[in-house]
Amino acid sequence: MSSNKKFAYPHGNVLYRKLRYQFPYIVRGEGVYLFDNEERRYLDASGGAMVVNAGHGNAEIARAIGEQAAKLAYVSGMQFTHEPVEELARELCAIAPAGLNKAFFLSGGTEATEAAMKLVRQYWMAKGQTKKYKVISRMPSYHGNTLGSMGVSGRQHYRTLFEPLYIDHPKIPPPICYRCPWGKTFPQCDYECAQELELAIQQADPETVAAFIAEPVLGSTGGAMVPPEQYYPRVLEICRKYDVLFIADEILCGMGRTGDWFAISSYGVTPDVLLVGKGLTGGYVALSAMLTREDIITTIRESGSEFLHAQTFAQHPVACAAGLATIRFLQQHDLLARCTEMGTLLHQELLAHLTDHPLVGDIRGRGLLAGIEFVRDKTTRAPFPRAWRVVELVSATALAHGLVVWTNVGHVDGKDGDLIMLAPPFIVTDEQVHEIVTILSRVLDMVAEEISHKGGWTRA
Repeated sequence: MSSNKKFAYPHGNVLYRKLRYQFPYIVRGEGVYLFDNEERRYLDASGGAMVVNAGHGNAEIARAIGEQAAKLAYVSGMQFTHEPVEELARELCAIAPAGLNKAFFLSGGTEATEAAMKLVRQYWMAKGQTKKYKVISRMPSYHGNTLGSMGVSGRQHYRTLFEPLYIDHPKIPPPICYRCPWGKTFPQCDYECAQELELAIQQADPETVAAFIAEPVLGSTGGAMVPPEQYYPRVLEICRKYDVLFIADEILCGMGRTGDWFAISSYGVTPDVLLVGKGLTGGYVALSAMLTREDIITTIRESGSEFLHAQTFAQHPVACAAGLATIRFLQQHDLLARCTEMGTLLHQELLAHLTDHPLVGDIRGRGLLAGIEFVRDKTTRAPFPRAWRVVELVSATALAHGLVVWTNVGHVDGKDGDLIMLAPPFIVTDEQVHEIVTILSRVLDMVAEEISHKGGWTRA
């Protein structure tokens, strides 16, 4: 591929996701690194979109995919079952919170959210509680991009343009302690963020509320915020009080990313439905899953119905083989323990080198999942104006220096707010963690210098 081609709109026939961006042309990946067609090396510090856990170029997972494709590439999950889906369901349910023993496989996280919304609606219909359809979620949050999932997602700058097209569901504030809506500091609070769920259920009418959906550790819209220890126990207690199902969206934070197979497990809570994606195949094939309890499915069956959710590539043999190979690779190489070890190092280095940086307001997360929030004023925590495009400048500068980070905007008020996410593969080494923090520190210095020339901001 010629190195002088510019892969940016309107080049070629690809409809690029970004219409004002020049895309590097990546030709291969090795471990934690990506290489483009000019042999530039990029350290993938975000694991793509927080997906890559087993590393790039994993021969074991690639071999499992090839062998399955040669044996059986596709059958419809409506008509047949097969070894990869049976084995993956068995092994995935074995590592899930106890009691979640039925798994349904789809192509992506958004589809898993849609399936869960349909499942809880069918469950309550089967029980004769036909008014239950509302799914309470949080603002900010992220659960997908289709019209159904957009109604429960709290990424406002994604939602605004499409508001006439989707059904909006009730929203409550999330447990982002750095920006507590009640102005309190944990533990000098009474978990008002959890109590907000009860108020929302009461306001919506408990007879109409089917479920509450939440990311156990917030994804990019919350910058890897880890809720305090009693948040989910209190949430589950409220759900049980009002006959509401709890959906844990682990699409981003699950599959070992926080050091546990699933982040919700550290809270001693078992949800009614659990969503899995991203790291389920480490990025090698598109695959997601919805897990639930057998009694929920039995209730639907005994009503005379089937599970009414169809997708052509549901239970796909090759995708399931990739998921099975990924779980086994993580287990055989003890990569969850490594994630915990390297995550501890990553957070130690970030705190040591970036806490006092004038751009940095907060550093948070768990395991190999870290969020760094940028602020205009460290004392008041005021965000930068969106027009300054601070996080875009951070990302572009980092990429120019061979570092890939993930960005998010608008988490403060739906418009303003800049943060990045770090989520390197679990195989990252001590030296590579140090490399990530060293490059990032240098990048933030350059960005601070550049935006210091903008009116109203002085580098401390």
